[in-house]
Amino acid sequence: MRAENSLLRTISLVVIDIAIIYVGFVGALKIRLNIWTPVLNQPAWGTAFVVTLLLYSVALYLSGFYQMRAYSMHLDTFLRAAAALLIGWAASLTVLYLISPPLMPPRSVTAAHCMFSIVGILGFRALMRFVYERRYSGSLPSLAPPRIRVDDLLQRKPMDLNELALKDFLTSRSVLITGAGGSVGSELAAQIIQLNPFRLVLIDVSEYNLFQLEQSLRKLSYEGDLQFRIADVRDEAVMGTIFASYRPDIVFHAAAYKHVPLMERHPIEAFRNNTLTTVALIQLCERYETEQFVFISTDKAVAPSSVLGATKRLSEWYVRTVHPPIRCKTVRFGNVLGSQGSVTPTFAEQLAEGGPLTVTHPEMDRYFMSAQEAACLILRTLMLEEAPVYALQMGNPVRIVHLARQMIRLFNPYPGRKIDIVYSGIRPGEKLHEQLMSDIETMVATRHERVIGLRGPAPFSRTELDSYFSYLKQLCSENRPAELRKALFQDSVRISDQTGS
Repeated sequence: MRAENSLLRTISLVVIDIAIIYVGFVGALKIRLNIWTPVLNQPAWGTAFVVTLLLYSVALYLSGFYQMRAYSMHLDTFLRAAAALLIGWAASLTVLYLISPPLMPPRSVTAAHCMFSIVGILGFRALMRFVYERRYSGSLPSLAPPRIRVDDLLQRKPMDLNELALKDFLTSRSVLITGAGGSVGSELAAQIIQLNPFRLVLIDVSEYNLFQLEQSLRKLSYEGDLQFRIADVRDEAVMGTIFASYRPDIVFHAAAYKHVPLMERHPIEAFRNNTLTTVALIQLCERYETEQFVFISTDKAVAPSSVLGATKRLSEWYVRTVHPPIRCKTVRFGNVLGSQGSVTPTFAEQLAEGGPLTVTHPEMDRYFMSAQEAACLILRTLMLEEAPVYALQMGNPVRIVHLARQMIRLFNPYPGRKIDIVYSGIRPGEKLHEQLMSDIETMVATRHERVIGLRGPAPFSRTELDSYFSYLKQLCSENRPAELRKALFQDSVRISDQTGS
């Protein structure tokens, strides 16, 4: 229906433009030659008009004029259309001269006709834009952000699951997901339902996200016990009640703050939500004898330059202090394309507004994965034992500016209009390049060709980290964010010194 309406609108505009070009030709004859007669009644001038009309129309079409809606037209669009009509005018003179010089009207007539056509056609579009502006109280309606097809950006095969083995593994188990309403958590929940576990408990602090998730998952076929719980994972009492009620066998911890510049301004909240929550969940898993705990981390935890990365690194260290029978694993992500607040939705919104697309630095690059790949990677690790940390084989990192250009090429909602890219500068906490493994880690193969294991020594003992975290919690309680931020980045020697003080 939308395509039919668009075609009908384009045809209507073409008909109006033909009428404007015709009236312009008649007006030019009247003004320059004082002849007031329908053009098509004059055989010679009728042929000249038809040739001119065809060339004007082709020029406008090639300029992208008919792919643009009036309310999205800016000065560059009007200038390009005017240039196209001038080219059409020059081409019409050339063609008529080559066909038969007697067919050519006087040049003063053709020049006046060209000016009338430019003023008429562009003036009509300007009038349409003015009407839209008045209708929408001075603000132009924006197009909906284009629907981004992640596979077009990544250009690699989707990751597959060994569903039969995972179904056998999960069939009698209770599974709990924190941050279930987020981009990765919701995709993970949707994939787990297909594997039919005994129970699936989905936790999120956002009422809206959890409501949306429930609306989508209730439509799926699932025979197990499906629970949706609004809860703040930082509330140890509430989480303790949930663990006591459902006794999860497997816990996927996806809840976290993830926006780098925001966490630079709020290091206390970052530490509490990203690190202390992980600690509390691990202790609950130990108390209630959970089989597996899977921690969702990020490549920003490797040699961190941001508060976000530092808090995730501390969590990774604590995960390493857990001993059997609990199996604790860390899954280290790159950037998840399409996730809430990430670069692709931001670019999509900027495209809908007509640009420009903002990139922080021309050299900045990142590893990228889809939410589907992220969920598959998480589930794959349930059956793996080769390493404490796992990551996806994502190939080479992608420059953000190349991603921006690719999105403009694939998803530009204004065909024919140039979308600019501007550089805004590196934001606080950001690095030009991320890395998936640290200097003390080595890569090992796993049973899945696209999943890599990362081995390395556990940096600290549980006792050392508990002592250090007590110091960091004291900084939080005393509201000393600057000191906390500095402490988050201390190396192993300074940590030992601090805990001993």
